Amino acid sequence: MPPDIHTFTQLKSLIIKGEGEKVDFKQKISQPYKIAKTISAFANSKGGVLLVGVKDNKTISGADPEEEKYLLETAADFYCDPPIHLTYQEIEDEEEGKTVLIVRIKESTEKPHFVRDKNNKLLAYIRQKDKCVPAGKTMLELMKKGKLAAKVKNGKTVPIPLTSFNERKLLAYLIKHERITLKQYMQIVNISRRRASRILTDLTLNGVIRLHEHEKEEYYTL
Repeated sequence: MPPDIHTFTQLKSLIIKGEGEKVDFKQKISQPYKIAKTISAFANSKGGVLLVGVKDNKTISGADPEEEKYLLETAADFYCDPPIHLTYQEIEDEEEGKTVLIVRIKESTEKPHFVRDKNNKLLAYIRQKDKCVPAGKTMLELMKKGKLAAKVKNGKTVPIPLTSFNERKLLAYLIKHERITLKQYMQIVNISRRRASRILTDLTLNGVIRLHEHEKEEYYTL
């Protein structure tokens, strides 16, 4: 989740960095079922913030907070299944008199969240870079296992230690090469497909690595 924003200067700094895995700009909320995809994608991934009243080119256009909140709540409560809790913050550019509505969506413990479209069809979305993409079969199966993405101790996320040789070998490879497939991992550590798949699945569930499904072959990254 992006850091807390307390001043207009901090908001501008976040906007300058641009959209990404945990930040999305919306000039205006027009259709609840469309914004529900972004809300659910953040909840199904690592959480994030919507900056309403900001154009794609990073220009602040301003928003009517009450009007936008109504549409956002409609999206989160009626188009997302199960519903998703949103928190709000308003920051005003006093010089221009424009308000940006900051909408925070936490990573959910009730994954997967589906979105109901105009045709009453349910789809689950995840966040990859600055895009919301449909979750594939493997990712849905992982989310349905209901495990948290990381261990929590005293309210703080604790990194999960990589204790085995095979896990450390995987981490070293990803640091150097950025991505790895199941087949590559099997060859690198010389283990069976079933064992390699189990290790990759466990590390994905625990938030150590990420699964990417939308290419010819699934792959994993840090």
